[in-house]
Amino acid sequence: MTGSGEPRLRSAVLAAAWARIPGVDVLSSGDGGPLTRTVKKIIDPLVVRTAARPRLGRPVLEPAAAAELTGVLLADAPRLRATAAWFTHLKRQRRVLRITAGDVQDVCFPLAYELATGFGMPGPDAPETAAAALRELHGEDGEAGVARLSAYLADPRVAADLTAELHRRWHGNSDAGLAPEDAVALLGEFVDQLTDAAWLALAESAAGHAFGLALRHLEGAGVLAEAVPGLPGLGLQRGARATVPPLRRQDETGPEILDRSVERRVRATLRRLPADERGPVAGLVDDELARVAAGFGLELPALAACFALGVVLAPALRPLDGAAAGGPAFARQLNAQVAREGYVLHARRALAGATPLTPRPDAELVRELREFAKQFLGRLWIRLHGFDVRGEVPDGAADVRDLVTGVVRSTSLDLRTKVRRALVARLPDLEAVS
Repeated sequence: MTGSGEPRLRSAVLAAAWARIPGVDVLSSGDGGPLTRTVKKIIDPLVVRTAARPRLGRPVLEPAAAAELTGVLLADAPRLRATAAWFTHLKRQRRVLRITAGDVQDVCFPLAYELATGFGMPGPDAPETAAAALRELHGEDGEAGVARLSAYLADPRVAADLTAELHRRWHGNSDAGLAPEDAVALLGEFVDQLTDAAWLALAESAAGHAFGLALRHLEGAGVLAEAVPGLPGLGLQRGARATVPPLRRQDETGPEILDRSVERRVRATLRRLPADERGPVAGLVDDELARVAAGFGLELPALAACFALGVVLAPALRPLDGAAAGGPAFARQLNAQVAREGYVLHARRALAGATPLTPRPDAELVRELREFAKQFLGRLWIRLHGFDVRGEVPDGAADVRDLVTGVVRSTSLDLRTKVRRALVARLPDLEAVS
């Protein structure tokens, strides 16, 4: 796998490119390659942006993808050198400020990259800048973005004006100009073909928004429920139809995607955007009002179409039931991959009564296993909301397939980890009853 015309391991491609960047020792491992956390916290999400370019995140890369990945990394070499320099300042200022929250690399790697983006190489005032950035990140002195957001929305006059504007936009954006059944037909064509031409037709259409907007009316929701069996059980909203989400909600933890408050969505935006790209809180809230008013809460049509595609696929994602009998072939393939996982097979045996899943049945764990489709859609929406915030869309059909497959895999890995932890924690009890 080392020939120039052959596929190469992604890790080897990264290591070779990284070795050509001087001045990044604090971000490097003992063998000279990037640290695992450097890849996880800086290279993948910030430099390569694998969420938007999943073709560059695959474990094995074709020559063209390997060359592209190398080019992307080397093009960012000056900023990566600056990132390494800023990390040194941040680590020193953490000690000065006696900040102990979080792992230093997890917290400071992304922040160092943000500072490198905004200021380049550290200058004479770098210690003060690093200290101020840490104070804002950790919420000291009420200057953190989340604190500013809470204070802004707590103003009664502001809250009243924003609530009125939210309702105006919601009710003024009720028709995408495409019938719900036509939107489902376009989605079905893409699922059946999975070609770039079909994706282009879908991405440039109003299908995603039409699907999402139809859920706001009982008649439209009924049409979609007939076209997509299992749709009402996917937990998109609490009631039979989607209603205007609130500006704020106390102790919000509900999973329903379309019911999330504006504040909860903007908090997610603050987590996703570097400090120098956020802009004023008022602007972020206004941007989110525009998204909330659009179908599925996603403003870009291509991203709304991606989520509608996920909704069409989701009813067939029932790994605890084994192989899916209906639904699109792509969905059955995804379901089969998860259904073959060892933890799923174990759970199916346990639920059939052959062996206990745990000595003290964990109702929450069983519920999450049964509601795989809901877990998948929640993760998919979060990923797409991040794309919307950054203005990114998948390039073609392959990227859409990789996006959906990656979210399914991520959902499966998360559930597998929860099952493993439950089993390990209760292993003595399991041995006692076996």
